[in-house]
Amino acid sequence: MVVFLAYGIFSRLAFKRTPGERTIGAMAASTVNAGNLGLPIAIYALGDISLAAPIALFQMSVMTPLSLSLMEKATAKGGTKFTGVLWRTISNPMIIASVLGLLCSIYQWQPPQIIMTPIELLAGASIPAMLLGFGLSLVGSRPLQRSSQRRTEVWVATFSKLVLHPLLAWALAAWVFRLDSTGQYIAVIMAALPTAQNIFVNADRYESGITIAKDTVLLTTVLGIPAMLGFAALLLHLG
Repeated sequence: MVVFLAYGIFSRLAFKRTPGERTIGAMAASTVNAGNLGLPIAIYALGDISLAAPIALFQMSVMTPLSLSLMEKATAKGGTKFTGVLWRTISNPMIIASVLGLLCSIYQWQPPQIIMTPIELLAGASIPAMLLGFGLSLVGSRPLQRSSQRRTEVWVATFSKLVLHPLLAWALAAWVFRLDSTGQYIAVIMAALPTAQNIFVNADRYESGITIAKDTVLLTTVLGIPAMLGFAALLLHLG
């Protein structure tokens, strides 16, 4: 949340972009890929898949409603009255799915199989479809094109995601929450995960900040593993 706000403020002062682009940039700078990469990294590097769950839960229950409501307000074509923005936000399929999933988890209720079967089919296709859409967006375009006039924003978002975010997690884990060395390591590695690919989906959905989202997702995915290895080596040296 701190990185989200910091990028948003910096973008407003330095880049003078539209509210929609600023919001997408803030999402790209702060939202981690807790699903596609967070789960395998949690198993392989940290030995516990449940370590990715709190991040996914926070992003779905707090960050996603907040960011999507900001995007609804920024890109609204039928007015920006509070009731209209609120209705478009709560009627967003991502918000509805997150709320229903949370309620089922809280009350430990499993929907009937006749309901779950089509949901599971959609869920199984969602990640491949998202990756396919992202891959198609790269055809005929190069990352960090000068003509896009978004190179600086992309680098700032990438730096925020892979450097600022882990350092902030480290500082909070060590000096605020007083976690031990293992807890600090977990916080840093999870924070160093690359940008979630659904940020590109959101940018495409709202037709705003597509270049920033696409290039930041690509760069952070390529540089994410080296960043995590670098932070792991640094923590090992300091520990």
